[in-house]
Amino acid sequence: MHPHLAHIGAVTIPTYGVIAAAGLVLAILLAARCARVLHISEDAIWNLCTATAAGTLILSRLVIIAQVPQSFLHYPLYILTLPTVTRFGLLAAILCGLAYALLRQLPLLLTADALAPAALLFTASLHFGAIFSGDDLGLATVSRLGTLVPGDDGHHPVALYAALLTLAAAAITLLYLPRQSQPGETFGLALTLAAVTRFIADEFRPGYVLPDTVVANFLRIDQLLLILLAAAGALFFLQRKPAQPHRSGQVNAYAQ
Repeated sequence: MHPHLAHIGAVTIPTYGVIAAAGLVLAILLAARCARVLHISEDAIWNLCTATAAGTLILSRLVIIAQVPQSFLHYPLYILTLPTVTRFGLLAAILCGLAYALLRQLPLLLTADALAPAALLFTASLHFGAIFSGDDLGLATVSRLGTLVPGDDGHHPVALYAALLTLAAAAITLLYLPRQSQPGETFGLALTLAAVTRFIADEFRPGYVLPDTVVANFLRIDQLLLILLAAAGALFFLQRKPAQPHRSGQVNAYAQ
């Protein structure tokens, strides 16, 4: 494991952060490529991705500073360089991205289709980063799987499992994108695959969000939620009636 890539003076460059940054750049490039396939504005998708990414980092830092103001006063550089994304920061940035999409009048389902493979690719990069930082080790095992990650002393490398599964999901959605028959299908497929991937990976983790809450003595609440997400993704494949054109004529949904 190599949690630190380099040290520059008092600044430590985390391997996780570098891999996440590289994954973000590749994900934005992929989103722009998908936008081209769907004939929607590449510039708008590029701006949407960069604004959301920057907003996530900035808002996450603001949330951390608000939570630990004294620590920020003593260690400002350390707090600002933490490779951390808070849930509130991510939610706020996503809402800002949605507002931008509405402002630019982007077709929401097609925008979601273009972003879906990119989001999975970025998620896979986060899992790969977790491998180098030594995070997300699972249950103990005596099999050779416990030795796949250097420095591990015999645990399932859940981060590796999740990274490979998510990368495969990104490839599947990317291949399906030009073949979808209606807007929203690629997004639905990505949602289903992401839920299935998380469900599988959780089986190798030692702890869960709600480990003591069981439904019908069979499923945990978090597993039930993942199943519902997978089902919700499948709903995007239901055939929808085409929208009626306006009297003045309607531009094709795939064009800007």
